[in-house]
Amino acid sequence: MDFARVFARRPLRRTITRLVAAVAVAAALLPAISSASSSVRVVRTLHIAAGPFGVADDGTHVWVATVGNGSQAGVTEISVRSGRVVRALEVGLGPLGIDSDGRYAWVTSIAGYVSGIDTRTGHITRSFFTGVPAVAVASDGTHLWITHGVPGSGPNGITELDIATGRLLRNIRTGPSAYVITADNRHVWTANVGSATPGHSVTEINERTGRVVRTIGTGLIPIAITSDGRRVFVATAEGLVTAIDARNGHRLYTVEVAPDLSGISSDGTHVWVTDAAFGRVAEINPRNGRILETVGVGSGPTGIASDGAHVWVANSGATEPGDTITELAVRGARTVYRYGGT
Repeated sequence: MDFARVFARRPLRRTITRLVAAVAVAAALLPAISSASSSVRVVRTLHIAAGPFGVADDGTHVWVATVGNGSQAGVTEISVRSGRVVRALEVGLGPLGIDSDGRYAWVTSIAGYVSGIDTRTGHITRSFFTGVPAVAVASDGTHLWITHGVPGSGPNGITELDIATGRLLRNIRTGPSAYVITADNRHVWTANVGSATPGHSVTEINERTGRVVRTIGTGLIPIAITSDGRRVFVATAEGLVTAIDARNGHRLYTVEVAPDLSGISSDGTHVWVTDAAFGRVAEINPRNGRILETVGVGSGPTGIASDGAHVWVANSGATEPGDTITELAVRGARTVYRYGGT
């Protein structure tokens, strides 16, 4: 997760360095990721509150964390069936990460809170204070795993909480800056950013015991991570996507996608990655990393979630249509979402 993207609302949030990199590699990448789309289509684009960032899909609802523009920070709920906005909620200062286990939609805050929104009522009925900035969250319905992201602000790793009681179960050391996280009902995977050992890496944690299984090196600045239970996919600020075998931690392949990746989602059949530089979503073959197709979604796509039949993308760019959620439909697909993986 890039804090510059969270707190800067307009084009200045992308640094001059990344813009120069985007121009430098654009010509080489354009032939590789064709804009023609044969199996994916845009269904609708919804205008929502300022600064849509994180997205979670539990098969019934889509939950979007909106960082706001000095106000309106919160969470927007969208019905998967109708594609319409159900409600917008205020959740406190600086919402960042979001995940849903079907019972609750969990949203983190820079103020250190993790709030649980009851998916049946849309009300916040659970709230836990971690004491340090809470950045990203993953839930399996029983436990929460929370990253803190900022070296020196808290534990060098993640916090595990019991959902029923809010009790701290353990702090798990993963690296100097654990940013993004995902869980797949067997493992918890966190992407770490930092120059100190283990540096830019992914840490695998046994979901049942909380023990670190292994740490796997990645490209510079892993900013998004997803798991479908068989493979883990990591997107980096260098524009790379790396696939890791969830059984043994072996790196399967690395593919160059685009110069400004922001989010990634796997639903067990497809892998989707947001390409903020060109305003597109790329579909990757999970078996071999080949880029199958791309589709334009809007300005500055960041967070993304998929359930096998639908893909939901948060766009927070400065150009029109501005702050939106784009829904994509995968032709001939079926919902394969499993709670606990985002």
